[in-house]
Amino acid sequence: MGYELGPFMAINCAAMPRELIESELFGYEGGSFTGAEKTGRPGKIELASGGTLFLDEIGDMPFELQSVLLRVLEDKQVMRVGGRRYKSIDFRIIAATNKDLWQMVQEGLFREDLFFRLSVLSISIPPLRDREGDIELLADDFAERYCFKLGNQPLKLDSGAKDALMKYTWPGNVRQLQNVIIYAVNNAQGDNIQFRDLPKLVNRLNPINQEKSNAAKVLSLEDTEKNAIESALKKTDNNVYEAALLLNIGKSTLYRKIKKYQFDVDI
Repeated sequence: MGYELGPFMAINCAAMPRELIESELFGYEGGSFTGAEKTGRPGKIELASGGTLFLDEIGDMPFELQSVLLRVLEDKQVMRVGGRRYKSIDFRIIAATNKDLWQMVQEGLFREDLFFRLSVLSISIPPLRDREGDIELLADDFAERYCFKLGNQPLKLDSGAKDALMKYTWPGNVRQLQNVIIYAVNNAQGDNIQFRDLPKLVNRLNPINQEKSNAAKVLSLEDTEKNAIESALKKTDNNVYEAALLLNIGKSTLYRKIKKYQFDVDI
């Protein structure tokens, strides 16, 4: 049986508290530490035997555990925390990181021998911002998957939403895109995902949004003008001549503004 048909066990080294990574990876015997289950528990390595162990964010693995992991990879056997006997295991390992592991080796933060052990076959995936062709494909896939999860009809992205996604730099890569699409699906009101459904973090620096911001500024100026005229009319008991003097504008100009904003004033 090939590894691809066996169990698949994953662990995120960055998300796991430092003090729990060891027991999660290697397992533990009953009573080996406070709070441990009486019967003990196998670790992810033991559970992955015959299949695949995926170590996400391997660059965040504590330095002191890297040597233990290397020994497991070399000897094909593991001992649980608090245990006395080794157990034979056989699995393939896949590791991922967004850090420069070789740079970490140079800085003494990652073991050189483990680095070379993991580098038998390396695949470098460019950041999402450098893979524009993938953005729309991934966005459509995430939208379809999440709609299916909600029991809704699939939503498609309209041209405005697609354009915004293509222009964004995606510092959080694919995970961020997935979260953006989930947000947009929950926000969508019609049969597709529109620009307005995207979170502000994505569209605030977008040229499309900049045009909307400029329009909002124009509207705010109109509101300011309207409020100023309303205040002047109240202070003068709707005396257009005196209100014009207060506003420092011509009487004919004020008449036009009164008509524009539909103030209830006898002209």
